[in-house]
Amino acid sequence: MPTSSIPTTVLSGRTLIRTDLETITVEGLKKDLRRVLPLHEYNAEQIMRLQEYMKGWHPAIQTRVKTTRTDVDNKVTVNYARAMTREIVGYFLGKPIQYTHAKGASRKAMEAFVRALEAENKGLVDYEIAEDCSIAGVGYRGMFSETNPRNGTHLSLLRLDPLTTFVVYPSDPTKPPLYGVTYYQTQGEMTDAGVVTHYTVYTAAQVYKFKSQGGLFGSPLGELELVGAPTPFSFGGHLPIVEYQNNMWRLGDWETEIAIMDALDAVTSDGVNDIQQAVNSVLVAMGMELTDDMFANLSAQGFLNVANIPPGVNPVVEFINQAMNADVGVAMREYLEATLRILVGVPDRKTRGGGGGDTGDAVFMRDGWQDIDLVASSKEPHFIKAEREALAVMLYILDTHREISNLIAQDIKIHFNRNKTANLQSKAQSYQTLTSGNAPINPADALDMVGLTNNVADVILRSESWAKKHAEQSMALAQAGKSDESDPNGDGASSAGDDEATE
Repeated sequence: MPTSSIPTTVLSGRTLIRTDLETITVEGLKKDLRRVLPLHEYNAEQIMRLQEYMKGWHPAIQTRVKTTRTDVDNKVTVNYARAMTREIVGYFLGKPIQYTHAKGASRKAMEAFVRALEAENKGLVDYEIAEDCSIAGVGYRGMFSETNPRNGTHLSLLRLDPLTTFVVYPSDPTKPPLYGVTYYQTQGEMTDAGVVTHYTVYTAAQVYKFKSQGGLFGSPLGELELVGAPTPFSFGGHLPIVEYQNNMWRLGDWETEIAIMDALDAVTSDGVNDIQQAVNSVLVAMGMELTDDMFANLSAQGFLNVANIPPGVNPVVEFINQAMNADVGVAMREYLEATLRILVGVPDRKTRGGGGGDTGDAVFMRDGWQDIDLVASSKEPHFIKAEREALAVMLYILDTHREISNLIAQDIKIHFNRNKTANLQSKAQSYQTLTSGNAPINPADALDMVGLTNNVADVILRSESWAKKHAEQSMALAQAGKSDESDPNGDGASSAGDDEATE
């Protein structure tokens, strides 16, 4: 259970933080920080609630108070949230993002850039940011320059916690982000007790550091104190903190369906309670006289004696047990689960495989893969938008330290390598049909139409290179075969020459 008190406000996406601040000064920044920190706190409280829910803390069931048979009170958490985040993010970014060079870009520089990203574990950072987006609706990437490279490059890539990081945008939506903030807390630095919060504020030109007594989540914010002088800073006019959005509303993948998941917890918990109550049902004896010793012994084992019964009623000994209708419980659980999966867009395992004569796209749609593909496709544009900003910073850092050159963000194409093997046979047949016959179409267009790959240009380039190499090998083999036919003895003399020598 989280230690802080999190309000049960309706979860409806994270608030975009904006400011009217235009000229940044120390005092102006202090004043603006005091204004925007409560807005961030509102977001952070909801993000904490979502993170705790994903980790298994479901208040609706775990704080439920049972008023009858309080001795039978199972609180079962069915963590659909974790499973859905794992499945969606695994499908969306199960393979690292691939970067290819646009026409005219330096291939050598592109290869050096990709190696640098691999050295800095960018694939892992991407996955962590995608998980944050799935859970909280937003994620943050930090990009910094290292004086002493740890992984072979001066670039350092980090996933910054959305609980302690935010970006502030100008009120004018046509302008770029104004500043980014990340912070951490320590105990008792300024006084003998209490929490001290350390803020680092990045603008396009300088870095400011502040600290204050207190912090967020109910702890009053003290006076912001500037730590040292502002430090000149520039990554080509870009902020080193980039915000990633899950969608336009900054919603997590499942946060609007928490009520359904709470209902599934309740149905499951009550089903377990019903089984336990049936096992621990009370034995009733009606119309029987029992001694005190017999009654005490049986009572300890779950026994109830009713000695006085109406005349004419026969004595009876039986268990009190009214079990819940199993069919009703199963039907309710299946309905809730199916509704949850439809709304979130995650395939249902019960419909996968199956039987019948369905093939190709029919199987793809029946098993729910079209739904999760649509979810992943809706994430891509938002991820790419932020990735473009991040690329500019990463390239600036690497170029400054002369680790790459002659490469700009516009030279790079971003590809998401989702699973493209579904319905592979049908796609391959469609590709063959489109590229053969009397009026074949361009192979690049055919690949794009059938959806065999997200990286059409690079596949075509490699295919052409392979075709050329294969043709050269075939020609070499053919020439070697002709040479063997003209010289079956392998001694360098032709058969005709041998005949002449014999004559």
